[in-house]
Amino acid sequence: MLADIFTPDLFASAIRMATPLALAAIGGTICERSGIVNIALEGMMLFGAFMGVIGTMFTGSPWAGALIAVLSGMSLALIHAFASITLRTDQVVSGTAINILSLGLTGFLMEVIIGHPGTTDPVARLRPVFNITGPTEGLFGTVWRWVDAIVFSYTPIVYMAIVIAVVGQWALFNTRWGLRLRALGEHPRAADTVGISVIRGRYSAVIVSGALGGLAGANLTLEQVGSFTEGMTNARGFIALAANIFGRWTPVGSYLASLLFGFADALQIKLQLFRDVIRIPSQFFLMLPYVLTVVVLAGVVGRAVAPAAIGKPYEKG
Repeated sequence: MLADIFTPDLFASAIRMATPLALAAIGGTICERSGIVNIALEGMMLFGAFMGVIGTMFTGSPWAGALIAVLSGMSLALIHAFASITLRTDQVVSGTAINILSLGLTGFLMEVIIGHPGTTDPVARLRPVFNITGPTEGLFGTVWRWVDAIVFSYTPIVYMAIVIAVVGQWALFNTRWGLRLRALGEHPRAADTVGISVIRGRYSAVIVSGALGGLAGANLTLEQVGSFTEGMTNARGFIALAANIFGRWTPVGSYLASLLFGFADALQIKLQLFRDVIRIPSQFFLMLPYVLTVVVLAGVVGRAVAPAAIGKPYEKG
C-alpha cells in the first residue's frame, strides 16, 4: 500500500501545494527582516486570488490576471505599511484588520461583480511550462515518470517561487540591499545614523511582501483551481507565517519549511483515497497540516531568534 501512497504524483503535489505558502512565507521573511510584523499575509493572498480571477475574466489573459493579483497584494500592503510605519499603530492589529477587510471586501465584490456569493465561474489558467514525452516502459519509463512529475510538470509560478527563494537567499546575505534590510530589523537607529532611510526601506519591504502574497493568491486561483471561492485561502497565510518562523527568517528556509507543510497537505488528500483501508475518519486527515503547524511552532519557539527590532515602531529622533 505504501507504494500506492508514495507515488511521484504525491511529491509533485507537495511542491505545488507548497508554492503559495512559500511565496507568502518569503514575503513575510522580507517584511519581518525589516522590522515589520506582517499578519496580513492571509488577506493579501485572498485579495490577490480574487483579483487575479477578476483580472483574467476581463482581460482574457491569466498573465494579466497574475499581474493584477500582484498589484492587489501590493495595495493592501501599502495600507499596512501606512498604518504600521507612518501612523505607528500596533502591527498585529493592523494586519488583523486587513485580513478582516480582505474577507469582507472579496465577499462584497463577489456580489457586485459576479452577482452572487460563493464561487466564480472557471477562468483561463496558466499552463505547465514543459510538455516532454519520455519513455513509458521498463526501468527508464519508471525513472522518467519520477523525473517528469517532480521536475517538469509544473506551471510558471511554481518555478518562479523556487527562483525567488534562491535569489532571495543570495540577495539577503550577499548584497548591499540585504545588509540594509537586515540592519532595519536589527538596529534601525544605527541604520538611520549611517544614512539608510528606515521609513523608505520598511515601506519597500512591506510592499514586496504584498507583491509575493498577491502572487501566492494568483497561484491558488490561476494555476491550482481555476476559479475563486470565498475564503479559499483557508488560513494558508498563517501557515506561511509559521513556515517563515520555522525557516528562521530566511528565504530558502521558508521555502523548505513550506515544502514540509505542502507535503502534509498533499498526504492528507492522498490518504483520504485509502480511508476505507486505513479506517481512520477523514476529519483526521484534514487536520494534519494544522496539527503539524502547531507542533512545528511548539518546537521552534524559543530557539528561532527573530530580528531584534521586529514589531517596534521607529520614530526618527
